[in-house]
Amino acid sequence: MNPNQPADVAAVDRAIRERCTRKVLAGAGEGEQRDLFLRGLRESLELAGMAPFHYPRSDAIPEPWRFHVFTGAALRHTHQQLADADLLYGKLPRIFEHAGAVVLVTWLPETDASPKTEARNWEHAAATAAATQNLLLATEARGIGSYWCSAPILAEAPALKIWGAGLGEVALGEIFLGWPLSAADEAEMGWSGKMRKRRTAPDSGWCRWADLN
Repeated sequence: MNPNQPADVAAVDRAIRERCTRKVLAGAGEGEQRDLFLRGLRESLELAGMAPFHYPRSDAIPEPWRFHVFTGAALRHTHQQLADADLLYGKLPRIFEHAGAVVLVTWLPETDASPKTEARNWEHAAATAAATQNLLLATEARGIGSYWCSAPILAEAPALKIWGAGLGEVALGEIFLGWPLSAADEAEMGWSGKMRKRRTAPDSGWCRWADLN
């Protein structure tokens, strides 16, 4: 096995540490900037698919996750449909308005009566969350801002029909993506993630070393 390269480690560490919730974004841009955004999104989606999963969901598509990607006219049309169905509230209309892309992330649970079904579905959901984190970190590494939204109304049946989710799919969340605002504009909006400043170190209690010495 090749030893870790310091530059590679630093790049991964930076993406993890610098990624944060950005609820207001600056869209996808135009021309070359939009092309760069879409290329970065495609590359990031490919990396999302490198997440681990334990059980094949089907022969044709073994991955348990499904990513529904909306950009351009498709995003505007879906935004309008959700608004017309009165499924957007609070800051959601503005969040949609300023996104360059939205990815609906779903997973496909098993429905048979086997005793193993519950355990396998837990595995499917966990794998989908891992794939989502891959997407967030890959886009961050490419300079694309993100917001993992979990508004319950966007995961209910009327919204899933508008999103075009497949039969039986369960929503994990919606990933809003776009070029980030400047630091000054972001501070003025005041819409950054609320939990980032509340993070604690591993030795605060959430990490326990089972030391037998």
